[in-house]
Amino acid sequence: MFIGGTWEYSNELIFNKAREAWFKPAGIILFTTFNIAYFSVYAINYLVFAPRFLKPNKIIQYIISFFLMVLCFAAVRFFLEEILILQLLDFHNYNLERPDIVLIYLTDSVFYAFKPCLFSSLMFLFFRFTQNKSRIHELELQHQEAQMSMLKSQISPHFLFNTLNGFYSDLYDKQPETAEDILKLSNLLRYVTYVAKENYMPLTKEINFIKDYLYFYKRRYEDEFYVTLSVEGHISDENVPSLMLIHFVENLCKHGILNDSKKPATIKISVNDKHLEIETKNEVNPSENYMDKGIGAKNIKRRLELLFKKDYTLISENRNSTYVAYLKIPL
Repeated sequence: MFIGGTWEYSNELIFNKAREAWFKPAGIILFTTFNIAYFSVYAINYLVFAPRFLKPNKIIQYIISFFLMVLCFAAVRFFLEEILILQLLDFHNYNLERPDIVLIYLTDSVFYAFKPCLFSSLMFLFFRFTQNKSRIHELELQHQEAQMSMLKSQISPHFLFNTLNGFYSDLYDKQPETAEDILKLSNLLRYVTYVAKENYMPLTKEINFIKDYLYFYKRRYEDEFYVTLSVEGHISDENVPSLMLIHFVENLCKHGILNDSKKPATIKISVNDKHLEIETKNEVNPSENYMDKGIGAKNIKRRLELLFKKDYTLISENRNSTYVAYLKIPL
C-alpha cells in the first residue's frame, strides 16, 4: 500500500474527501457550530477569566477556569450539534446512541478549547501591556507637571529650609515649643518638596504627614479646633498613592466648619489586607466650593483612573448640611 507513490496518493485522497465533506451543507453547519463554540470560549476568557485570574498570584484559579471553558466549549457544541440541529434538521455530528458520546465531546474539547484560550490570553496580555505602558507614560507626565507647578510656586526651597533651620537653632534654647513647631513645618514642607516625588509612598509616612498638617491647624484654632482623626487596622509597609489622602484632609480644613464643638469634623482611615478607606465628614460652609466642583477633584479622579482603572470608589456629597467624602482603593 505504501510502495512507490501510493502513500502520497492516499494522503491526497483523504484531504479531498475531507474538503468535499466540509463544503457540503452538513459540513458548513458543523463548521458554523464549531466556530460559535470557539468564539464563545474566546470571548468568555478575554472578557471574564483573563482580567480576573491571569495574574501571577492567581494561576491556580486560571487553571481551574480553563477546565470551565473546556466544559463550556463541549456544552455549546453538544447543544448545537446533538440537540438543536438534530431537532431542526434531523442529523448530528456523532451517534447519540453511543454510551461514550459525552466523553467524546469532552475529550475533543480539551484539544479544541486550548486554541481560543491561548489566543485570547495572548491578545489580552498584549492589550494590557500597551494600556499599562500608556498609563505609566501619562502618570509620568502628570507627575512632572505637578512638580513643575510646585517648583514655580516656590522661592528657592534650599533658602527656605536653611532659614527655617536657622530659626530652629536660634529658638531651641529660648523657646523650645516654637522651635519644635518650626521643625514640624520644615519636615512637612520637605516631605512635599523632596520626599513624595514617587507615585507611591509608605502609608505610615502619609499618615504622619496628615498628623503634622492637622497640628498646624490646631495651633491656629487653639481651643476651638474640633477635628478628630482615627486610624483603624494594622499599618505596616503598605504603599499608597503619594499626597492623595491629604487632598481629603486639606479639603475638610479649608472649606469645612472646624470650630463647632457640637458637630465636630471627623477623618477616619481604615486599613485591611486588601483595601484602604478614608472618610471625612464636616459641616458645610455655604460660602465655600467643595472638591466635586474644583480642579483638584478632577485631577484626583483622573489620577485614580490611571492608577486603578475602575477598581476604586470615590464619593463626595452633601447629606443634610454635612459634607461627606469617601475613597476606597486597593492595596
